Amino acid sequence: MANFKTTAKEFHQKILQHWRVETYHYHLNMLTKEDEHIAHKEPFSISILRSFTVNLYQLFLNKYKDKKVLPTGKTIMADIKRTCHYRDDFSAELIELEYLD
Repeated sequence: MANFKTTAKEFHQKILQHWRVETYHYHLNMLTKEDEHIAHKEPFSISILRSFTVNLYQLFLNKYKDKKVLPTGKTIMADIKRTCHYRDDFSAELIELEYLD
């Protein structure tokens, strides 16, 4: 870092890019328990499915952020995950929703 020569704006952008990736991996770990489950067969496919899941959660969160659509009354990532774990019908609805307005 001491030899990194650039403008403050570019340096700021690099830091933001880094933390976007870290935040995404945090969500992968917390929402899909990625670190606890090791895929011995087809790990790349499992990785794609985990990413798909987190993206579905994010789309649902963006669409219903200020609305009370979950049983807990809050629309946050953890409650979306919890609802999917306990209600198969909600998981199916999540996949079938149209996110394009």
